[in-house]
Amino acid sequence: MGQLNRRKGVLVTTAGIVLISPDSLILRVVGGDPFTLLFARCGFACLTLIVLSLLLNRSQGIKQLYQLTRAEWFIAVMFSLSTILFVFAVMNTTVANTFVISSVGPLFGAILSRFFLGELVARRTWVAILIIIIGLSIIFSESLESGGLAGDCAALLGAIGISAIFVVIRKHPEISMLPALAWSCVVVAIMAFPKAQLSLLTINDWGLLLLLGLFILPVAQALMTLGPRYITAPEVSLIQRIEALLAPLWVWLVLGEVPSKSTLQGGILILVTLVGLAAWAMREEKRVAVT
Repeated sequence: MGQLNRRKGVLVTTAGIVLISPDSLILRVVGGDPFTLLFARCGFACLTLIVLSLLLNRSQGIKQLYQLTRAEWFIAVMFSLSTILFVFAVMNTTVANTFVISSVGPLFGAILSRFFLGELVARRTWVAILIIIIGLSIIFSESLESGGLAGDCAALLGAIGISAIFVVIRKHPEISMLPALAWSCVVVAIMAFPKAQLSLLTINDWGLLLLLGLFILPVAQALMTLGPRYITAPEVSLIQRIEALLAPLWVWLVLGEVPSKSTLQGGILILVTLVGLAAWAMREEKRVAVT
């Protein structure tokens, strides 16, 4: 039964990552200003997230939507800010930069856990952090010349915001994520609406944003919320690295956006370090389980 649950967790988490990977491609294809994209993306997504929350929590679905705890409101607000930063990053730097930089979130989570939860950080994690700082320096140095520094900084701040969310979840594992995610989309839609220029969107744009908002984004988030219930944190971290490979791949295949040499060098260094760290942690957890 345990092995069956683990396979379920791997399958569900992977499906969520693969499903959400064209997100940045759709944003690039539609184009337009960030406010319009944020309103349409999150406005549609909140509708599906509310429905999913009610379906998955039938007995207490409505209560959970209207009675969020302080921790859940914190998650909603932080996820709102991270969403805004993500869209800004995608529109102001390369997709490869956005996802490589965003992938360092788990290490920020380890640092935040050390200061706010008192959890010890393994020596290998500190070594990984130093290596990743080198990788980020390579990427940022190239952005100083190409003009993508603002987007890179937005991606980094968004990664810190997501890591803060996971620290709160570690402290409050009873939290139901879907209501918090739904409210985060509501907050973003309300903030973006006054400056959104919806009249500039074409029929094709509306079709892509409907697909993204009503299906891709909320369903992927629901899957990525459910998956970690059945697998360990290192396994989740390892699977999440797939998005940093797929998202730039879709943009390259459709729009021809090629990552720079510095992005490839720094990105490979960061992703190899993160994969190695996750694999090491998985090996140690199996060893502890056996003993």
